[in-house]
Amino acid sequence: MKNAYEEIETARRYDSARGLPLETKTLWLEALKAAVPFNEVARILDLGCGTGRFTSALGEAYGCAVVGVEPSAAMLGVAESRGGPHVVWKQGGAEDIPLEIGAVDLVFMSQVFHHLIEPGRALREIGRVLTPMGYLAIRNGMREQNEELAWLKCFPEALEIEERRTPSREELNEAVCAQSFDLISRRTVRQLFASSYQEYFEKISRRALSALITIDDEAFARGLERLRHFVSLQPRDTPVHEPVDLFVFRKRKD
Repeated sequence: MKNAYEEIETARRYDSARGLPLETKTLWLEALKAAVPFNEVARILDLGCGTGRFTSALGEAYGCAVVGVEPSAAMLGVAESRGGPHVVWKQGGAEDIPLEIGAVDLVFMSQVFHHLIEPGRALREIGRVLTPMGYLAIRNGMREQNEELAWLKCFPEALEIEERRTPSREELNEAVCAQSFDLISRRTVRQLFASSYQEYFEKISRRALSALITIDDEAFARGLERLRHFVSLQPRDTPVHEPVDLFVFRKRKD
C-alpha cells in the first residue's frame, strides 16, 4: 500500500485533525503504565510514530529516552518540529527498523498494525530490537469496533477499506503470538476524540484519515454530506468517544 501521508500538507493536516486532547493522551499513558512496569523500561521505540503524537509523552511517562521511527519523511518532519527532550528521530519502516539488536525495552505502535505490509517480518524485526523479555504495546482499532464509528457509517467506500485491512482481535493476537510473543493484557479504551459533534465533523472533514485519503473525491464529498446531516441531528456540545484497543505482549524467553 502506498503511504497515504507522503505529502507535507497531508502530514500537517493529519497532525491538526488527529490531535488528541490531553486527557485522552493521559488516559492512554496510564493504561500503558498499568501493564508495563515503570522500572523495566529504560528506552522506548515509538514505531510508526507519525507526527509524534505520543513520542515525547512516552519518554516523560517513563522518564527515559525514546526513538521515534517513521517511514514518511513528511510526517517525520512535522514530528521533528515538535521536538522534545531525550527523543531521537529516524526514518524507517517496521520491516527494517534502523536500530541494533536489543536496543529497546518497549516498542509502542499506535494505529500502525493495519498498515503493515508484511506483519510477520515486522514482528520479527520488533523481536530483534527488543531486549530479552521486552514489551510490545499495540494501540489499534479493531474490526469489531468499526460499527461504532459514526464517520465510517457515512463513508461506505472507506468502510470497505477498513473492513478489509483492520484486523479482528483474534487475528491480531494470533499474528503476534506466532512470532515469539505472549499476550499479557488487552483492554478497550473509550477515548475522547472530540469535545462536540461539531468538532468531530471539523476533524473528519480535514480528510486526514488514511481511508478517506484513499477514496476518490466524489465519494468523499458524498460521505461528508451524510456526516453533516448526521451531526445536525445530534445534541449540541455532546462529547464524542471512540473505542480503541490496547494489547500488551511480552517477548517470549528463548
